[in-house]
Amino acid sequence: MEGINTNARRSVVEQLVQKTVPRHEHDEQEAMDAFQEARAKSREALMLDLRFTDGTIESFDYGSLRRVKYHPDGTLVLRFGKAEVTAEGKNLDRLRDAISEHRARFIQEGTETELGIKPEDAAHIDRIAIEEGDEEL
Repeated sequence: MEGINTNARRSVVEQLVQKTVPRHEHDEQEAMDAFQEARAKSREALMLDLRFTDGTIESFDYGSLRRVKYHPDGTLVLRFGKAEVTAEGKNLDRLRDAISEHRARFIQEGTETELGIKPEDAAHIDRIAIEEGDEEL
């Protein structure tokens, strides 16, 4: 039987299966890659900027954020090492969540004009104060 190839030949179906990747697996991998990239971008906030109405901006390292304390009366207290930041306003509960997850890039003092045009349930900060010291929250 000369001239006949005795090696097992792959069927056309086997050849096609090995050459193509199922479309759903490719989409799934793209989705996972996009999720990881978005997650990384959402975690890029290494510092929290405090923006004041006079234009001053002071930044605090999220790595030194030790405590976050929320009072339902509209007060948010942040402990960065020895510094204590107090923000007073309204509807600060969602802002507390974002800060505790290191997702907020900044908090900003607002004006009365801004307060008047914001939705009723929107966060608004009337005042931000920074105290240096050794006391704990």
